[in-house]
Amino acid sequence: MSAAIAWRPRGSAACLRHATFWACLVVATTATQGAAASNAIDSPEGGTEQISRGGAWVARADTPMAAYYNPAGLVTQSSGASIGAQLMLRSHCFDRVDAEGNRIAPSPGFAAPPGEVCADTPPFPNPQLGVNIRLHKQWAIGLAVVGPHAHGGTEWPSTITYENNFGVEAEAPAPQRYLLLHADALLMFPTLSVAFAPIKELSIGAGFSWGIAALETANVNEAVSPARCADPSLACPSPGNVQPDDFTNDVRAQIAGFDGIVPGFVVGLLWQPSRRVNVGAWYRYSDAIRTSIDLHTDAPYYSPQGSLNPEPVTTDVEDAGMFELELPMEARIGVRYRHPRKGAHNQEWISKHGGWAHDSMAEDHFDIELDVTWAHNSAIDVVSVEFNERHAINGTPGTIPLNASIVHEWKDSIGVRLGGEYVPIPDTLALRLGGFFESKAATDAYNNIDFQASERAGIGGGVGVRLSRFDINVAYQHTFFFDIDNGGAGEVHAISGDNSVGYRTRQPVNGGRTTSSLNEIGLGATVHW
Repeated sequence: MSAAIAWRPRGSAACLRHATFWACLVVATTATQGAAASNAIDSPEGGTEQISRGGAWVARADTPMAAYYNPAGLVTQSSGASIGAQLMLRSHCFDRVDAEGNRIAPSPGFAAPPGEVCADTPPFPNPQLGVNIRLHKQWAIGLAVVGPHAHGGTEWPSTITYENNFGVEAEAPAPQRYLLLHADALLMFPTLSVAFAPIKELSIGAGFSWGIAALETANVNEAVSPARCADPSLACPSPGNVQPDDFTNDVRAQIAGFDGIVPGFVVGLLWQPSRRVNVGAWYRYSDAIRTSIDLHTDAPYYSPQGSLNPEPVTTDVEDAGMFELELPMEARIGVRYRHPRKGAHNQEWISKHGGWAHDSMAEDHFDIELDVTWAHNSAIDVVSVEFNERHAINGTPGTIPLNASIVHEWKDSIGVRLGGEYVPIPDTLALRLGGFFESKAATDAYNNIDFQASERAGIGGGVGVRLSRFDINVAYQHTFFFDIDNGGAGEVHAISGDNSVGYRTRQPVNGGRTTSSLNEIGLGATVHW
């Protein structure tokens, strides 16, 4: 069983906070996979042994974490328990530009920002826990708690330092504010799994998960959106006549919600067509996250000088509307070659099962695995947010739209993972190495800073040491996120309280380039019995 816990950019995802404060919770996607890997919300799954192999693990599945990642593996291993965590060290930056490629000032009284804006992403320990109990030589049951493999918190600046028209440096609204200021989510998806082996060469498994999701996210929107283009005689905006930002109408908005029932399931298979070859397969489905949301706004959010307003007028509405996020299905298949060691001797916790359980650290010289993954990321085409009525935004003439949904238009992703293990000292020391690549999920025109849903590649390595009944594992992985750059041709418009413009800002707010990278250090342990 895998209990996926997602703390996503305060994404997981787990986790989707979208271009506007209403579309906040894509982070939940990450949770619903429980640390799944090939979706665009996180990078290949967590687990110290898994990241050291580049995520190539579905055909091996030999720790209690299999309760989520491939439940069929529960009956091919000893009883045991695993615990681990990865310290996630992430950078995430955004360089906003308009349709002409120019960086965007917060109002006509300031120069453009000097460069990109980066989020505050403090180190985050992403935990995992799993337990496996063999009920019989052909049956096993497992429970796992797995944190979606994504960073746990994100705080984007409300203001940054600009130079004003007098050449003096001053604090003023940050250019990414319409996309995101703050996102925080706690997502937990316990999954209880059962495995059965009708014969020694074949096992099947399935698990039921139930999810609990709590979220809080905030960004800035406009209360009203009058035309501010340089040439009032032309359509505003239009080519060569862009709509500039003006923070005097900005409102900070925050929503919070809770969904206590998000059902889902995982199924898996392990097949050994020959002594040296294993084939593994896995599939995950989860229902959508649906929750009522409470709304809080602060207006005006900024003072006339551009600093934060110390005394904004607030609006609080409980049960203001509904949020819904579809969660992508995932599937993967893997082929593993293992090179058996002659005269291998197993520990008692393996040998007592009479050939129905295996231990690669004792039995193999090395193994290598190739996995292919698929994620139905196109399920996230729109983040649905609907409000019950057009509540007034206190302190402004604006009102909240009934439909605040935001287009995402993600695409399905395909991934490849290759990794393996070499055992120089049987039953004592294992060395691991692996890497992965996943195709792009984001559409450039709808690029956002909630997640870096670009192509990505990673490389990892690690060491496993056995001390009596305990396996101690350490690992490192670096993930390269390819840049997403739409050259200023963005299509995401922030929410506006202005009915005359259809409750959307005139100017797109997502033009530009996002960059990201992730380093992680993993530490884990498994005890066998």
